[in-house]
Amino acid sequence: MPVNEPMDLAALRTTLESAGSPWRSTGNSITRLTEEQRVRRLGVPFDGAEHAEIMAAQDQHREAALAAASQAAELPAAFDLRSIGGVDYTTPVKDQGNCGSCCAFGTVATMEHVLRYTDRAPYLPADLSEAHAFYGYGREAGANCDTGWLPEPLLEKARSSGITFEDYFPYTAGNQDSSRLNADWPNRRANVVNWTNDTNDPVAIKRDIATYGSTVACMFVYQDFFSYGGGVYRRQTDKVAGGHCVCLVGYDDAQSCWIAKNSWGPDWGEHGFFRIGYGECGIESWHNCGVQGVTLRAWLEDQRILGLWSNEADANVWAYGEQRGWLSLGSDVAATDAAMLAELAASKSAGAKVGLFEDDGHIQQIYAW
Repeated sequence: MPVNEPMDLAALRTTLESAGSPWRSTGNSITRLTEEQRVRRLGVPFDGAEHAEIMAAQDQHREAALAAASQAAELPAAFDLRSIGGVDYTTPVKDQGNCGSCCAFGTVATMEHVLRYTDRAPYLPADLSEAHAFYGYGREAGANCDTGWLPEPLLEKARSSGITFEDYFPYTAGNQDSSRLNADWPNRRANVVNWTNDTNDPVAIKRDIATYGSTVACMFVYQDFFSYGGGVYRRQTDKVAGGHCVCLVGYDDAQSCWIAKNSWGPDWGEHGFFRIGYGECGIESWHNCGVQGVTLRAWLEDQRILGLWSNEADANVWAYGEQRGWLSLGSDVAATDAAMLAELAASKSAGAKVGLFEDDGHIQQIYAW
C-alpha cells in the first residue's frame, strides 16, 4: 500500500476552512501512530488501477446515491441504527489494533447488528469473534495482518460454517493461528442466512440497511481521513493511503451521506463512527455486501421470560426472552414442548431467570432455577 508523508494538520484545517468547514480535523489515537502503523490498519487489498477506475466515476456514484431516494420511494429518507424509535441496536465500537483485519471487524459488526435489529433485540449479548473470522478463516485463505482480506469470502464462510462468540476466541492484534479457538465453537456460533453483492447499487445498499440494519462496505482511505473528528467527510487531498472495510449503519439524504461504524476505537471520529458523503472514496462502489439475516446456535443465559404465546395449532408455542425476543419451542416432540412450556410459565410467574439453548430461532433446551 502507498506510504505517504504524515498530514500537516494545520494546513488541513486551513483547507477545510476554505472549503466551508464540511468536517472537522483533529489529532487522535490514529494520527499519533507512525505512518506505517496507520497503513497497517487498512486491510483491504489495494490495486492502483482499480482505484483509479472507481475514483474516475466518483461524480456518477454520488449522483446515483442521491437518485436512490426517488428510485425507491418506500425507503425512509434517513436511517440511523443508533436511534430507531430511541433505541440503539449497534454493538460497542472495537479497535482492530496493529493488524489489517478490518474486513473481519466490518463483517462481524454487520452480523451483530443484523442479528439485533431483525429480531428487535437491542440488548442481545451479540459479541462475535473477529479472531475466528480473520485468524481462522482468513488464515486458511492465506490472509494475514500484512495482506488483509476481503468481506466476500468471509461472508461465505460465515454462511456455510458460522462465526463463534468472542469469549470462545478473544481477539488480540498480531498474526496467529486458531489454536486458541474453543473446540466447542460449533455449539456457540452465528451463521449468515444469505448475503448479496450490493456494489454499485445504492438502492440495494439503502434497502438492506433499512431492512436488516447494516451492510458491509469498503472504501479508499485518503491521508486526511486519519484525522477525521466529526461532520460529513469529503476528502481534501489526493494522497491515497489504502483500502479499508467498515460497517454502514445508516444514511441521510438531507446530508447526502452514509453513516458508518469504524474499527479504530471509540476515541476516533464521532465516538468511533463517521459520516461520509455520497460518492466519496468508493464507499458505494467497492466490495459492498448486504447481510440478509443471521441465526444463532448458542446458550443464552440469565434472562427473564416476559411473554408466552400459543394457539391450537401443533408446534406453535412461542416464548419472549428479555434479551432475545420471540423464539419458538422447537423440540419436535409435543411432550417435550409441553414440559418446557410449563417450566417457562413457572419462571415467568416467579420472575426468575432462565437459560435458553436456541438453534435457528428454535428453543431446543432450557434450564430454570
